[in-house]
Amino acid sequence: MKLVLINPRNPVSLYGDYLWQPLAFGYVAAATPEHWTVELIDEQVEGARDYGDVEADLVGLTAFTPQAPRAYHIAAQFRSRGIPVVMGGIHASLVQEEAAQHADALFIGECETLWPTVVADVEAGRLQPIYNGGTKAASLLQPNRTIFEKYDYEYVSAQTSRGCPMDCSFCSVTVFNGRLFRMRTVEEVVAEIAAIPQTDIIFVDDDLNGFSRAARQRCLDLFRAMVDAGLKKQWITQVTINFGDDDELPAAARAAGCSGVFIGLESTDTKSLALIRKDGMSQRRGIEYYRENVARIRRHGIGVVGSFILGIDSQDMNTIAGDILTFAEETGLDALNPTILTPLPGTRDYKSLDADGRILFKNYPQDWEKYTLAFPVTSMPNISGAGLMRKYVEVLQYFRPERVAARYWKTCEAVSPDAAWHAFLWNRVWTNYCLKNGAFRKSPLFESYPESIARSVPERPAVFA
Repeated sequence: MKLVLINPRNPVSLYGDYLWQPLAFGYVAAATPEHWTVELIDEQVEGARDYGDVEADLVGLTAFTPQAPRAYHIAAQFRSRGIPVVMGGIHASLVQEEAAQHADALFIGECETLWPTVVADVEAGRLQPIYNGGTKAASLLQPNRTIFEKYDYEYVSAQTSRGCPMDCSFCSVTVFNGRLFRMRTVEEVVAEIAAIPQTDIIFVDDDLNGFSRAARQRCLDLFRAMVDAGLKKQWITQVTINFGDDDELPAAARAAGCSGVFIGLESTDTKSLALIRKDGMSQRRGIEYYRENVARIRRHGIGVVGSFILGIDSQDMNTIAGDILTFAEETGLDALNPTILTPLPGTRDYKSLDADGRILFKNYPQDWEKYTLAFPVTSMPNISGAGLMRKYVEVLQYFRPERVAARYWKTCEAVSPDAAWHAFLWNRVWTNYCLKNGAFRKSPLFESYPESIARSVPERPAVFA
């Protein structure tokens, strides 16, 4: 029997160039009985396609929120031919009533323990409408990466922990994976990494280092075990700013092959951080804490990607963009991830903004494709949607090709050559995105939506625009 796993393309996706393996499918493949053939079709790599000639006994779909409309379209193609479709992932788990209309079964939560039951039910002709895998302990299986071999990803994906204790108001991670920080054993992670033949790895943990003493010690133990095993990998990951509180953790990470870290700084304004319920320590210590820790991490040869949010209620046209670019320049950030505050389903932001009538695009499911983190879908007290887009375009000038090239050589000299390369890969994705959407021209950034922006978010008085 044949299982076809599909990662849908989002036509207005923020990350049009897909750099790493969609690891969730590796766990699904590992949990599938050996008498099944498993095939992956990754539209993020090969683009959207028709499925009229694809044969399968079962189709598995996952989707982040902006991918949902495409996922539903794909599901309809298979269901019209009588092929059952199971939909899982974060969007289906958080918008169950909607997703259930487009699939034969929903898989809620994490797949490792319950997926074999789904397959057995398909074989027996008794597929249930919903399965709930919940949030169990850290992964119980080594992912099956053979399904990824057909594509040339920049990074092999791996995971050392699940869950995030921060519970930021804009983030759906804690809704899906929980606030409990679940750490895999050092031995299990090292064995998995040792079995990977490729050199470049991304740990897709939402927060590799955590906040507790136990989490920090586990990080140190993991890094030292990687060194002792002689793995000789280069890797990047997500951490929180406390990763740079002292020299010990970044030094150990660098020795283990760390080339870059992605940090959700979100804002240089403590009022904004308080509104989105970001780490209280960051609020108390202020922007100088950011500066010191970014500098400390970079001194150890590790590049830093700083992620920021535009469109927080405390921001206005004078503070929304300039502070980000100033901070990036002064601290020498090696790459940038600028996003627009987006109320993803299941988050506290969605509930509060919806209750206040501030969500502007609710023609679901089609409007989900606008929820890319790069498009204003809400009204704001101090900024119009059109004004926000103008400021967003200003920030995106960071990714002009000549600036990305200059930044590569600066990072190469000030941090390390491998940090420069991994930061360049990230910046290149954004450069391609900007070129595709006209951010370096006078034309509107989102050529498909300028009229809808003008209609739905009228210009505020000049003081706001």
